[in-house]
Amino acid sequence: MQTNIKTIIFIMPILMAVNTFGQHKNQGKMEQNNRKDHTITEQVAIIDKISIPQKAITAYSEKSLFIRNTLRQQPGFVKYEIFQQTGDSGDLRVITVATWADRQRMDDARVVIRELMKKAGINMPAFLEQNGITMERDIYQVVEE
Repeated sequence: MQTNIKTIIFIMPILMAVNTFGQHKNQGKMEQNNRKDHTITEQVAIIDKISIPQKAITAYSEKSLFIRNTLRQQPGFVKYEIFQQTGDSGDLRVITVATWADRQRMDDARVVIRELMKKAGINMPAFLEQNGITMERDIYQVVEE
């Protein structure tokens, strides 16, 4: 009986090492396959990460609706997605993704949207600051699998 326990104690680390080696080998293959299956398109997406205090949610929602409706009317607009999460304190965290056919159409739309917001009396940077709203914005290329 003691010989069997000694054998098991000796063999277990070896089996665990072999199993781990196999997992790493497969993981490498999976990562390699993923890289080959991705195609970078001409489409671009503006991704905003926004934190809105509870007291500013209604005002922000009104401005956001105006902007979304304006975006959807621009040439080259592909889609708009919104993700949101309510925090423990009632604040709202929102991620928006506006996708455009290409960089030029996105840039053209930004100029038009700024002008329309100006005509509507919307100064978004001032509005965000006055209401304690923070926003991070980045532009990404769309990748298709």
